[in-house]
Amino acid sequence: MTSRELYEYALIELNKLEAPSLLLEDYNYFINKAVQQYINLIYAKLELDQQSVDDLRVLKTSTILTPEKLTDSVVGSTGIVNNSLMGNFYYANLPKDYLHLINCIVEYKVQKSNFKCYDKDDSVYFAARRLTSDMYAQIINNAYLRPTYKRPYYYLNNINQQNQIVTDSTNDTMILNYNKGSHTDSIEGTTDSTVPSGTNWDTDNSKYIDSNLVDAYNTAGDRLANPGLVRLELRFGRDDSIFKPVRLYVDYVKAPMYIRLTQEQIDSTLDYSQVLEFPDYVCFEIVNIFTRLLMENASDPRLQTNMPINNTIANPVLQQQAAAQNNK
Repeated sequence: MTSRELYEYALIELNKLEAPSLLLEDYNYFINKAVQQYINLIYAKLELDQQSVDDLRVLKTSTILTPEKLTDSVVGSTGIVNNSLMGNFYYANLPKDYLHLINCIVEYKVQKSNFKCYDKDDSVYFAARRLTSDMYAQIINNAYLRPTYKRPYYYLNNINQQNQIVTDSTNDTMILNYNKGSHTDSIEGTTDSTVPSGTNWDTDNSKYIDSNLVDAYNTAGDRLANPGLVRLELRFGRDDSIFKPVRLYVDYVKAPMYIRLTQEQIDSTLDYSQVLEFPDYVCFEIVNIFTRLLMENASDPRLQTNMPINNTIANPVLQQQAAAQNNK
């Protein structure tokens, strides 16, 4: 299914005398919002059944990250605690298209020989558990749950990139930031704390360069989900002299491609608009959400009947409850 077909199918669903009159940019907004809502709904029950696995299979991907040791230079002014369970943990930056994490496997390289049943340079694999701030405060002194090499934890942190420039090397898309503050010149490496940031700022003339200004940083097919870096921190205790993490195997849900429909694509006789990455049955579910968003925006009374009629995928929780009742 193409983006124009998605647009036309929604118009068919809205076929009535008082259909909403919206600009094309409004339709683009609601299309991308419908995709995001569908992903969030499915992720809440991801891999609970085969249906949810198939729904997001095109967005599930894997990557191999090389962790680096977290030092004072990386943390900055906040500092780290070196001689405790919080010291000597590692980090890796997740890809720019990262949306939701599924799992994380840690590969260690054994640094010493004759340690228990391991030889030197052996590769050892352990699954990392998700760690929250409240959870860390509870397990840090718990001998059964505290972080160790065989019980690693991963923790997600957002790296604030205010006043920095993020460039997608794949399509040379640049996210411009106009907030004032400390700005490091990308060419000279000098720091000026008084000027706005972004490549469109002309320091010499103290003005923005119009040719570099953009109204949006997403183009058709982009997967730029995070304006800043998302850092995955690996915490496994303070001793890394024997087991040193060398790789992180991460499975995650990547951001969907940005959908952009233009007026030329609508007016053309032949459909050359963007092809959606989802299978057709998922596209029809996105059409349902897209239609409901348009109806709600127009205060359409048919919204009350549209939702139960177009609900084609049963709730797995309700299915399990019904099966339990039948087994009694």
